Amino acid sequence: MRVMAYNIEWFDDHFETDNSLKVDQKSLTKFNGVSSVISSIDPDIIGITEAPNTTTTTGQRDTIQALESFASQFNLRQNKAMIGFPSPGRQEIALLYDPNVVNAFHDPGGRVGSIKNPRFDEAFQVDSDGDGIKELYKHYRPPLEVKISPVGGGDDFWLLIAHAKSKGIFSAMDRVHFDRTSERNRRKLFAECFSIRKRVDEWLEDDRRVIVMGDINDGPGFDYYESRFGKSAVELIIGDIFDRDKLLKYYVGRPKFGRYGWEPSTARFTDPYTDDKVNALIDHIIVSPDFTPVGDAPLKVWNPWQLEEALPIKSSLLDASDHFPVTFDFS
Repeated sequence: MRVMAYNIEWFDDHFETDNSLKVDQKSLTKFNGVSSVISSIDPDIIGITEAPNTTTTTGQRDTIQALESFASQFNLRQNKAMIGFPSPGRQEIALLYDPNVVNAFHDPGGRVGSIKNPRFDEAFQVDSDGDGIKELYKHYRPPLEVKISPVGGGDDFWLLIAHAKSKGIFSAMDRVHFDRTSERNRRKLFAECFSIRKRVDEWLEDDRRVIVMGDINDGPGFDYYESRFGKSAVELIIGDIFDRDKLLKYYVGRPKFGRYGWEPSTARFTDPYTDDKVNALIDHIIVSPDFTPVGDAPLKVWNPWQLEEALPIKSSLLDASDHFPVTFDFS
């Protein structure tokens, strides 16, 4: 089986209010790129971030209708979609999958109104600054929790698809405010990933096979502010080295910093001080150790400048998104 994590840049922009596909040239290029990437890489399950919107107020926009319309138009075998708790913004977290291979069910954990173990669509408490007082946070995009059951038999497993808080700063400010904002953003990111890891611990205690995937907006060693905390958000999700039985596996390994930034990388950003373009690995798939990986490289980052297998679809990858997908193959 192959699962894929894919941030499809502002996919929502390319659908009409009735969830049909826009027909302008820009949207057609986008749809052709995304469909070509999916058909070529051929995953059974796709965890999508920046999926089309669902509006809970008017009920006009619907993520499931939009994604299934797209899949039908381009004859994709991954033609069933689902979401969990809608986000208050324009971008959703969604699942697109092949119903002939798996059945998928929204399976949220936590309890309504709980202080210690709330659902992902409710506020939660984390002591993010180490002062002994817990602060109140809320996931802007509630992570999607999915139970996956293989159609042909086999063990169930659980997906947690996340689009965590971005550390990016997109407005002009002086250095003092930049530092404060950077640290605040990282604390928010850490709080979200602490909440995610708590759910992972619950699943592991229930002997569930677990995959965490999505755009975590962080990776090991990515910025100066990480050194103040001693770890990245990804490492927080992976787990505590003193509790080895509950550590998740990260098959891509620690990225290396090269001439153009991090390798492997799934996205590129502009350094706020130098204006240089820097590659970053922020889209991830992290799994519990009870999966059997397939092949010499079970986890692939489909960056056409770094993965030879991605070269034939380079133009499609660039047309589809400013992120490159990540896949994991297992049995």
